[in-house]
Amino acid sequence: MPELPDLEVFAANLNKFTAGKKIKKIEIFKDKPILPLKPLEFIAFAERKIIKGVKRFGKQLLFTFDDGKTLLLHLMLHGELHYIDEGAKLPEYAVAAFHFFDKKTLVFKDHTQWLKLRLHTAGEHTVDPTSKAFTPAFFKKLLSDKAKITVKEILIDQEKVTGIGSAYADEICYNAKIRPQRLAGELDEKEIKALYKAVVSTLKDAIAKIKKGMNGSITGEYTAHFAVHGKKKGVCPLGHKIATLKIGGRGSEYCAKCQR
Repeated sequence: MPELPDLEVFAANLNKFTAGKKIKKIEIFKDKPILPLKPLEFIAFAERKIIKGVKRFGKQLLFTFDDGKTLLLHLMLHGELHYIDEGAKLPEYAVAAFHFFDKKTLVFKDHTQWLKLRLHTAGEHTVDPTSKAFTPAFFKKLLSDKAKITVKEILIDQEKVTGIGSAYADEICYNAKIRPQRLAGELDEKEIKALYKAVVSTLKDAIAKIKKGMNGSITGEYTAHFAVHGKKKGVCPLGHKIATLKIGGRGSEYCAKCQR
């Protein structure tokens, strides 16, 4: 599943591919991803519109059209994007396709059909961790309000802060030298500051590394830079054995020596 840093790179690349282009034709192959709209309603909403730009908010990609309306895309667990030449064979499990006048096609693919394509109308009620709204004061209050919740569960709870998934929660905790199973109320001032800085720096560094590692990509997940997540039988960058446990039903990895 692509995480926030992956999607930030996807948004930048989608801007290069699609910004300023007019959609000539839309094909809907599966109805579920566009619900509650019906195929003809969705086509009327987006066809013949010009994509002004693409940006990321949390784990969502927002396509803004020349009429001011916005299309929300959430790839969920298995969604993929493919940018192909018009007339080329469509990827298996394609759910929709946008055909442009320059003979290029943007394909939305998902074998589970969990991918979501929606008309975006509501304002944002959560905070993106890469935005100016994600301040030290905001984060400190968030931890205080959820004092009896584990650090990892707070990081991945999309209600207040949107975009951090299980993988980057593990990486953030490692970089902050804090165990993910610690309760928020146990953290002292120094640890709270370290955790905040780790959120900001971990995501920023990941975006930079993904830009280099997945140049021009709009699908997939880049994990080569991970220190602990997904390395159940491995070691941390300092050579210590990685420990595993379940937190809130999510598999988690951390270093018992580096993290306290």
